Amino acid sequence: MIRQSMITGAFKSAGRGRRFAVGLLSLAVVASLALSATRPVAADARAKKSPGKLSGDQKIIHVLNRLGYGPRPGDLERVRRMGLDKYIDQQLHPDRIDDSALQARLSNLPSLRMTVADIYDKYPAPQMVARDLGLRLPGQANQQGQTDSQEETPEAMREQREARQKLFAHYREKGLRPPNSLLQELQSQKILRAVYSERQLQEVMADFWYNHFNIFWGKGADRWLTTDFEMNAIRPNTMGKFKDLLLATAKSPAMLFYLDNFQSASPDMQMPGRQNGLRRRALRRGQGDEQRAQVANQLLNRKRGINENYARELMELHTLGVDGGYTQRDVQEVARCLTGWTIEQPRQSGKFIFRPRMHDNGEKVVLGHKIPSGGGQKDGEMVIDILSRHPNTAKFISTKLVRRFTSDAPPTSLVDRVASVYMKTDGDIREMLKTIFASQEFFAADSYRAKIKSPLELAASAMRALGGDLSGTQQTAQFIAKMGQPLYLYQPPTGYPDKAEQWVNTGALLERLNFGIALSSNRLRGASVDMMRIAPSSGDSPKALDRAVAVLLNGDVSSETRAILDRQLKEGVPVKGELGEAEETDDSMMGEETSLRPGKAGKARGQGQGRLARLGLLDAASKPAAMSAAEQEVARLFGLVLGSPEFQRR
Repeated sequence: MIRQSMITGAFKSAGRGRRFAVGLLSLAVVASLALSATRPVAADARAKKSPGKLSGDQKIIHVLNRLGYGPRPGDLERVRRMGLDKYIDQQLHPDRIDDSALQARLSNLPSLRMTVADIYDKYPAPQMVARDLGLRLPGQANQQGQTDSQEETPEAMREQREARQKLFAHYREKGLRPPNSLLQELQSQKILRAVYSERQLQEVMADFWYNHFNIFWGKGADRWLTTDFEMNAIRPNTMGKFKDLLLATAKSPAMLFYLDNFQSASPDMQMPGRQNGLRRRALRRGQGDEQRAQVANQLLNRKRGINENYARELMELHTLGVDGGYTQRDVQEVARCLTGWTIEQPRQSGKFIFRPRMHDNGEKVVLGHKIPSGGGQKDGEMVIDILSRHPNTAKFISTKLVRRFTSDAPPTSLVDRVASVYMKTDGDIREMLKTIFASQEFFAADSYRAKIKSPLELAASAMRALGGDLSGTQQTAQFIAKMGQPLYLYQPPTGYPDKAEQWVNTGALLERLNFGIALSSNRLRGASVDMMRIAPSSGDSPKALDRAVAVLLNGDVSSETRAILDRQLKEGVPVKGELGEAEETDDSMMGEETSLRPGKAGKARGQGQGRLARLGLLDAASKPAAMSAAEQEVARLFGLVLGSPEFQRR
């Protein structure tokens, strides 16, 4: 149980060094959310005295929250007219849905359509550009081997400042962008798709599969390879055959780099001409004969061999599961099968290539299946086939899908039926989803609002519910990170756990409330909502609260939550103060944020001045206009309802 003292302590901690609008709200809201979020679903259902069956409107809201990122104004009525079954079928076939409005917004994110080679050219590493220009950036050693920690003289600092200015000028002159802009564009497209796409289920599944096959954007070459991973391995296969998705990720340069398989090679691999290649590399680095010989010897003597990282995660995380019946011997054999699966010029073209000279050509045995010698690339493809057809893979994938769409404790009966469909259809993801969405378990009362929204789901659903408009996404992405889900930056290959415990803690809950207040009061940079259109003010606060409950919760609120909201209404705590100071990042090469409105290329509003503006953390040119008392009241009440347990669940 989360004690009140813990929450009070979190408030005190949050108040140091920054001020938040939510700090003015009653502690009861946070306490209620914390207790509700951690309470078992069955206990929560008893507290609300839920009926045994969902009403027609509850089913629609349930589907909009589970197959997508929540309803927009008018969606409930639209699905009523269309029919729920027809809507579900439409979402299962995204190619039949016009999504041109979203594509217009994505057109301002150029990296999404680039090859890896083009990405390397357009978004080069600052260190490489500086080296080509003969500049030394902070942290780089000079010819005497000294770094900035050894040279902090005024003269050295002046030289570094001038070097940075020359580097910035070169980027601007050549139309280049820093690598961190790739992360910004990836995060932007994920948020934009969640908020604006008509193909909501496809976006949910793209997020699900990226998390299942998680890679960390911040690891080396994956800064340049991750975009290709999502656009060409994940997104085309979200509802196809699992085997095709598995093979696409196995051949993805981003995955091969992330789990080190690109350097996995038979210990007997021959390297003809390697000495000359190492000499040429050292020569390009400007090293003398003695240095070149030393580096070449070090690289030649480096131990090469089979790397088991990908083979292990392929079975434990991607297919069979941790208790999937494989042994360490199977891991070793799979790793042997995958030797030679590597990357052609990983820091240039970044394409998958099979190199026969790196491959272990001996006979292997994987999970009792004999793989003959001399198979080459087919060895790895046979492994993918064996794993994708295994009953334990069917059970593991089905469990994760049912957990995603029903509850943190997936019903065994439904898992078994979905696993059976997997085996009968050769892993057809669309057919598995059909089975879930047609099940009694999916529409059971205990599944309704049984899942805590992830930070991405919360942000997107709030934006959709309020009919918000996005011209930039940097601060939204920062809020999502503060709430516990930095997009594309989860380091372990496990991906984010799909359970409430991952998202529920006092710090994250405070940030969730901060986000709701920031959005409803138009203090979230890059986002705007027309609160007076949603809830025309008549000076009647009770009516405004009723409107907030109707718009955000479809009027479906527990007596406990309603009592807390009514108490807040009577206390009349105003929304004022500041959002607080955004935390500065240490990377001064973050690019300027691009406007994300359709047909509006260029910088986002108010993002052009100074380093903080480049980082998207300052918007002095677009401070929110002063709010009237009526507008403040509407914003406060909608912010409170966005923070309610009912809205935090899906």
